[in-house]
Amino acid sequence: MTATDVKKTLADEAKLLEHMIAAVKEFDCSDFTGQARFIKESWASFLGDRCQTNKALVEVDDFELVIDLTEEKCQVEQYVRATNPTAGYTETWEKFLTCERDILKSLVDKARNGKYAE
Repeated sequence: MTATDVKKTLADEAKLLEHMIAAVKEFDCSDFTGQARFIKESWASFLGDRCQTNKALVEVDDFELVIDLTEEKCQVEQYVRATNPTAGYTETWEKFLTCERDILKSLVDKARNGKYAE
């Protein structure tokens, strides 16, 4: 896989995200509490930001793509280290963030494809 393939993957994800955003926005939340409506809008916003980032990354040169994805991977690695589930902690953010980090690492490795070695 090359940077071109990674950009295609990001474009595909953006397309998927657009459908997810529409589903979230169109979901009838008329019986939700105010807090639940806020969460719904927050998810739509988060997915929208991710979608726009992917679309922007498709347009950058290969070197900038590797730099951006590497920086994002480093940030997620910090989140993974900061996540400390305890016996009473019911969220599974560490698993989610670890998966996200591994995906980013794979994309960086594939985009780099032997170029821009650290």
